[in-house]
Amino acid sequence: MGLLSSRTFRQIATGALTGIEEKRNDMRDRIDTYREKAVNKKNEIQKKYNAYYDEEKENINTFKTVATAAGDDYLPALNSFVGTDPSRLSIFDRMNANEIRTELDKYKDAAPADTGFIQSRQERLKLKESELNQNLQDQVGLFKGTSTLFTRDIEDRGVKDIQAEAGTLESQRLKTDFTAGAGIGLKTSLKLSEVQNNFSIYDNYYMDKLDALGNKTGERMINPQFADNVAQIDKQADTLIDNGFGGNRTQAIAEIVEMMNNPSYRGDALQFLNNAVDGSPILLDTEEAFSDAIEKRNITLMENLIKDLENRNRPDEVKMYTDRLEQFKEDEANLSAETIKERALEGSTDTITGGIQVAKDKKEESDKLVDFQVDKPKFKKEYRDILPYREWSGLSEDKVKEIYDKLDKERGVEKSKALTTEGLNESDAAFIDRLNTTLGLS
Repeated sequence: MGLLSSRTFRQIATGALTGIEEKRNDMRDRIDTYREKAVNKKNEIQKKYNAYYDEEKENINTFKTVATAAGDDYLPALNSFVGTDPSRLSIFDRMNANEIRTELDKYKDAAPADTGFIQSRQERLKLKESELNQNLQDQVGLFKGTSTLFTRDIEDRGVKDIQAEAGTLESQRLKTDFTAGAGIGLKTSLKLSEVQNNFSIYDNYYMDKLDALGNKTGERMINPQFADNVAQIDKQADTLIDNGFGGNRTQAIAEIVEMMNNPSYRGDALQFLNNAVDGSPILLDTEEAFSDAIEKRNITLMENLIKDLENRNRPDEVKMYTDRLEQFKEDEANLSAETIKERALEGSTDTITGGIQVAKDKKEESDKLVDFQVDKPKFKKEYRDILPYREWSGLSEDKVKEIYDKLDKERGVEKSKALTTEGLNESDAAFIDRLNTTLGLS
């Protein structure tokens, strides 16, 4: 095979170089084409994003308008009603503030929405932005992979050029900070005439009391048809006053009547329904009642007083009285059997049930009853130094059992295991229980 002449080789080389240069020039031209397409796509996508943003902005503004009219208390109900569907806001288009609140009253007990409406619209906008940005990047990426070995450097520069020209979407952020406020047209107090009118409504729940002949006695009584209304109003009016409401009872009743008849009423006095203020009557009464409960060793009453303070939003007092109760329980647990007996014989209040123990002046009566107390632990001679027979006979079965249990602990006596009732019928099980009690095994 012969070798190519120099002239022929130059012709082939020149042709090849010319072909490569043409491909490179073609690649440069294609950069311009792809750049133009990418820019046009960016403008198209930007318009879609702007339209979507304007739509969500309008949805949020509509929501804020409705919420502002209704007031902050109605925000949870509004979120529950609207959910993630902005079209539901249209129901409020022709409503005034009171009508909006009346409509939302239907949804006060609805389950709260997982995400507030405003937050959900912001999240949807972010998802839309991410989706449109991906569409733009897909358009920019169309130029990638179109090069050859001799044009790859041009492709690399072209991709960067197209990316810089097209860029990314110009995004915006919705204003999500929002406070609805008290609401438009909400009443926060009553005029004197309104107090008088509301009290008249309450007074009309009463009727003249009649004697056997049907004549008026001059006294008033609750109309049975409205007994529940009166009880509810009285209870809540008392709560207002106990928690520190500064007005009189007539004013307190008027506040409650207004609240019952006007669900959108936001009277300043209503805060006292759930919050007791410093120096309020209930705090003074609680201290007196708690001290009396300690003196009478009434644990149930102490616990109820603490629970009541929790309902009145007084955490400091709850902790203080809880600490006092725990200390009391600790002290009671360490009482001696002698002290327990003396309290029982003196007719003191039982530490567990709050009941009154048999007093000395009723021993004769209790002696008559003692024979019928079949569950009463039998008299223990070994403990007669603390509980002699005469005193044993005058005490209830529960108190005897308490004293004997305490003496067992004080003297290190290990109690035998109680007889089991497993597998027995009800009658036999009851007999075994009584036997266990009599033997001091339960």
